Amino acid sequence: MRSLLLAVLAAYVVAAIHAVLAFMNKRRALQRVSEVALAIGFLLHTGALAADWIIDGHYPLFYLRETLSFLAWTLVASYSLVLYRYRARPLGTFILPLVSFLVFIAAVTRSEIAGGATNPIAVRDTWLFPVHTTLLFFAYAAFFVVFLASVMYLLQERELKLKTFGAIFHRLPSLTTVNEIATSSAAIGLTLLTVGIATGMLWASSRDGRLWHNDPKEIFAALTWLLYVSLIVYRSSASWRGRRAAWIGVAGFALVLCTFLGARMMGGYHVFG
Repeated sequence: MRSLLLAVLAAYVVAAIHAVLAFMNKRRALQRVSEVALAIGFLLHTGALAADWIIDGHYPLFYLRETLSFLAWTLVASYSLVLYRYRARPLGTFILPLVSFLVFIAAVTRSEIAGGATNPIAVRDTWLFPVHTTLLFFAYAAFFVVFLASVMYLLQERELKLKTFGAIFHRLPSLTTVNEIATSSAAIGLTLLTVGIATGMLWASSRDGRLWHNDPKEIFAALTWLLYVSLIVYRSSASWRGRRAAWIGVAGFALVLCTFLGARMMGGYHVFG
């Protein structure tokens, strides 16, 4: 369904361009265009993923093209929830260009599975695989929101300390808002990661009787889980605020990247997603 994915890309590009222009010019009309284009793109994107699932006969998370497309879809869904709950429109300035880039790569990438990858036919009859992978991808998206909110927090705090109050200060959400976004996103992401890891272990046990394979992706996932547990404990003990917590949120995203890319870069049991 490459033609449909190109339509999705066009909608996301329009949304990204108008989000950036709205951030620079602070014009609500541009933001409305961005949100309408984003809604259209998300609906088309959902249809494209569903079509891939039906036509190819497997959950769309085996090939690199499918993985990137699905990740972009979860990022849009996460941003939409943040936009609905907090009206934090500046996040779209950073998320939507990334989403457009991911969809572009997905649109031009051939549906060629990585060497040694699991055959989709071998797992398409188990419900654990879709649940496991979907939970993890939404966890990745939530942690990316934590990363952005943490960066915004650090930028806002720096402006306040220096008392410069430049243009970016007046365009970013307040410290209270970005702190709340980071707090809720970290909690949601950790919950999704926990359940995702648990379902992955159950699935692995049903496949070959082993809960743990000492795989790079499993190791990085465990480290990511420990770091975000530490982040939540720290935030709880420090009223869920602080510069150190923001830096932990930034560092945590580096582990998320290792978790996401670990299998493809280092090989191992996990050969998808």
